[in-house]
Amino acid sequence: MVDSDLTAEVDPTTGRPTASAKEPLSGWSIGWRLGATLVALVILTCGQFLNTNDFFPLGSLTQYATAKDLNGTVNSTCLEAQFPGEDEPRRLGFNAATVGIERGDIESQLDRVVSHPELLQTLADSYERLHPDDPKPEEMILCRTVTQLENGHSVGEPTKKILATWEVK
Repeated sequence: MVDSDLTAEVDPTTGRPTASAKEPLSGWSIGWRLGATLVALVILTCGQFLNTNDFFPLGSLTQYATAKDLNGTVNSTCLEAQFPGEDEPRRLGFNAATVGIERGDIESQLDRVVSHPELLQTLADSYERLHPDDPKPEEMILCRTVTQLENGHSVGEPTKKILATWEVK
């Protein structure tokens, strides 16, 4: 090896090494990169085994794990509220602007919410806080629409199933 192989390119205007000058990574640099990678892999693995999205974006990847049956069904969780003076419940947007939480956050805990419908009170409280000029909901309804597929296309009207209801306090 010749001494000139070890010299870095120098910018003639500043006299400083240019970006093309390459130095090997220090032990500390390699260590923190490996540590960060290891932590991410541990979180991803825990998210998979616990089947939780609490570690998003390193949570459960089950939504990508299987292909959909082109003749199966598509399930969509929905939220409705019964308001005073209205005959039918009104569909609410399932997002942070409407009820302070996203649909996926409820879907990841759906069994818990169905088992403890009092958790819907939090959504009602958030709705009231986010929409102070609107009427207060009397009842919150967690539901699921089921759409039948045929060759990957929806057929017929979706059916609705009530999963949980809560009388707002």
